[in-house]
Amino acid sequence: MLRNYLKIAYRNLTKHKASTLINLSGLTLGVTACLVIYVITSFELGFDTFHPDGERIYRMVGTFTNPTTGEKSPMGFVPNAVPKAVREEISGFETVAAFHNIESEVLIPNGREKPKQFDQRKHGVDNAEIIIVEPQYFDIFKYQWLAGNPQTALREPFKMVLSEKKARTYFGDLPPDQVLGKEVIYWDSIRVSVAGVVKDWDQSTDLTFTDFISFPTIRASAQMKRSINLDEWNDIWSASQAFVKLPEGATTAQFAPAFRQFAQRHFPKNFNFELDLQPLSDLHFNADYGDNYARKAHLPTLYGLMGVAVFILLIAAINFINLSTAQSVERAKEVGIRKVLGSSRRSLIGQFMSETFILTALAVVTSLLLVKPILTSFQSFIPAGVDINPTAPRVLVFLGALTILTMIMAGLYPSLALSSYRPVITLKGQNALLGNQKGRLRQGLIVFQFTVSLVFIIGTIIVGRQLNFMRNKDLGFRSDAVLVLSPPKGAGNKLSVLYDKVRQLSGVQKATLQVLEPMGISYGLDKVTYKGKTVQTLEAAYKMGDENYIPFYEMKLLAGRTLVKSDSSRELVVNESFVKALGFKQPAEALNKSLQWRDKLYPIVGVVADFHQQSMHEKIAPTFITTVPYARDLAVKLSHVQGEQFYMTLGEIRQLWQEVYPDTKFEYSFMDDTLAQFYEKEQKTARLVNTATAIAILISCLGLFGLATFTAQQRTKEIGVRKVLGASVSSIIALLSADFIRLVFIAILIASPVAWWATDKWLQDFAYKADITWWVFVLAGLLAMGIALLTVSFQSVKAALMDPAKSLRTE
Repeated sequence: MLRNYLKIAYRNLTKHKASTLINLSGLTLGVTACLVIYVITSFELGFDTFHPDGERIYRMVGTFTNPTTGEKSPMGFVPNAVPKAVREEISGFETVAAFHNIESEVLIPNGREKPKQFDQRKHGVDNAEIIIVEPQYFDIFKYQWLAGNPQTALREPFKMVLSEKKARTYFGDLPPDQVLGKEVIYWDSIRVSVAGVVKDWDQSTDLTFTDFISFPTIRASAQMKRSINLDEWNDIWSASQAFVKLPEGATTAQFAPAFRQFAQRHFPKNFNFELDLQPLSDLHFNADYGDNYARKAHLPTLYGLMGVAVFILLIAAINFINLSTAQSVERAKEVGIRKVLGSSRRSLIGQFMSETFILTALAVVTSLLLVKPILTSFQSFIPAGVDINPTAPRVLVFLGALTILTMIMAGLYPSLALSSYRPVITLKGQNALLGNQKGRLRQGLIVFQFTVSLVFIIGTIIVGRQLNFMRNKDLGFRSDAVLVLSPPKGAGNKLSVLYDKVRQLSGVQKATLQVLEPMGISYGLDKVTYKGKTVQTLEAAYKMGDENYIPFYEMKLLAGRTLVKSDSSRELVVNESFVKALGFKQPAEALNKSLQWRDKLYPIVGVVADFHQQSMHEKIAPTFITTVPYARDLAVKLSHVQGEQFYMTLGEIRQLWQEVYPDTKFEYSFMDDTLAQFYEKEQKTARLVNTATAIAILISCLGLFGLATFTAQQRTKEIGVRKVLGASVSSIIALLSADFIRLVFIAILIASPVAWWATDKWLQDFAYKADITWWVFVLAGLLAMGIALLTVSFQSVKAALMDPAKSLRTE
């Protein structure tokens, strides 16, 4: 029976090649979209789900409350002194472990020869590798030890543990036990010896650490002790991290009273910090709690992707239904004959469903072939590591479920409809098609398709407008043609030498030494106190540079003057938001007022116009700029950013770099490229929406083409009569197109409020955003109508040009 079904199904599909190809294309697009989205979402949702007792692992976080404004700021880190004190004073935790992220070039001694050098400086938050860690870390997170004793490896200073891959990077193919005792140098002079080697995790994780330096090294090394103050209670740094493991059955709520008492005992009065615990499962998704290592995935976007997959599969199924219905005229007599010869309705449904199964199976196989090329073409927008293994059990289960679901959605309604025809009517040659009520159902499906497509079209326009708004908005400073050079850590005293050499080049307009650029990934916050009529303590952003910093970035000076040359921080220039936060109405009123920062008083000597420090998601914060005795980066303004002159200047800068830092690889970044990273998520959203829109429109047009075919077949006799009575071709085209325009217009009315709600919700995440204007919806509607007219015009023109004598004779 099944073999017979498949044989007849194959004959029917090959007989109607055009409709089969259209059906197959629609289903393939829908299934491919679902499969790609499944691969991405399952990858993201799988981060750090493999840890034993993962539901009991939490990160220690907190919330800082601004004493002046009352604004609460979530922090994914805690003051350095907190983890040790929590371990000693708060009972109930099974384990507490602290660690610190650091950046460093790595040197591997090579006998009498020059040490091997590895650049481990972190270029982003998704590849942090080096941490200084307490031994309890390995009690919380389980690793397979290949060499060394996990009980003693990190108990002493100047010891470390390496991951297997990193040990191979540093020391070649030595067996793990032979790596023990090998020396590694961090921060130019801190020598540590390998006391253990662990196997790398082979599953998705944000804890990408490979170099584990023992925590006692901090107090034993004068250099580290200066950089990391383990006794600090009133400041927070993103590098300071701590994880805890709760006992079985414990909840986070039971620790809240102990945390409050702990805060009252230790934190200064003006340091309003509340301790809290963040589940490990939340680490990959919660961007409120920042850190130096975890790449944050946007959970609403993942849910949105799943919704997109469902809608695309739905409109693909609807497309199949419409095309199958359009073929029903040709299949009606076949059904009548089968029924006369004894076929039951059940066997007919099986026959039609077998045809759907063949098409669906072909679509799934084709989709499997397309997934890898698609992932490759979208690799700049897809997280590293996303791939598909067709033989993995969970993938096979998903493919099976997807095949069955698609087959039922696409094939069940046409099978029920076709098998319901009455043989007496069909064999007489009368119209066996479904009644008006079911015709309305088909039209409703078209409305649904175009409603989804219109939501995507409107989303595409609004996302594009927001991206354009962010690209063109005045940032309050100039970043074009700015090149940023970052020297190796510990070599900052040579940066002034490079500075003096670089600014003498003819291709360099100007240069400045800086610690933090006006707007960048790194972001400094600190407390500043103003003692006026009342005492105000503000949480302010700070920027540091030399006396050329403000003119270099062409910031607008509103009052006072810029910074003067100094070998230390002696004065401040603040922005407009700072002036307003202090309660002054005019910028000039803030001049010569003193601010207390880090236990010293600094006069305000100037006020600059507001400038953005972070992305458009964040409001411009009160900010001050000061000089600094040291610098981390050198910013260079080039005269040309393209052509032969640019490469010549870049070559000269490279040569000067190698003179000053002969052992360090020359690397640079354009500030505009760095700023573009702020909108990576929005760029991905735009690409996603554009792709979803194209797929939805294409599948919807296939469905519309099906309905146009169906309508033309239904109204063949009517068209012939109208032509005999003198109707023109244009009037007939207008007649056939009017119904489709009406359907699209209904879709516009439904889609507009839905799209407005969705895009308005998306825009609420931005402090600075483009307005949603009425013309967006008008433009989307006109586009949809134009697409619909182009789609149906082929069938409309074909029907209008048909010879009426032929249509009246054969109808």
